[in-house]
Amino acid sequence: MPVAITTKLKAELYLIAFLCVSAVAVELLSLCSALRPSSESVASWFQRSGAITSIFAVFAQYRIGNFLESIQGGTFAESWSLYHLFKTHQYVLSWVIVAITIWGAFVWGYGDLLVRCIER
Repeated sequence: MPVAITTKLKAELYLIAFLCVSAVAVELLSLCSALRPSSESVASWFQRSGAITSIFAVFAQYRIGNFLESIQGGTFAESWSLYHLFKTHQYVLSWVIVAITIWGAFVWGYGDLLVRCIER
């Protein structure tokens, strides 16, 4: 298996992981008062961060889908070596993306209520 292809696939996995981390970081950064307009409440700004989280999750899902297509082999057994090398990474990242997507949708819809509940 060529090293260049393996390196390219690892870089793609790192990009997908970066998108996942960025999706979560957006919500954490929304709680920072220095980044929030003074006219916005913490609750509404956190709720809006759910939309950005969902966008990052959609991009990550798109990339992981393309990643799966690129590691799937053809009809010969040796072409499946990349799949066997990266299938666990792809599987784990797929489920992380699902969790981030669900969390982003929840925050987008109910983030203001969640923050208000925690503030009490």
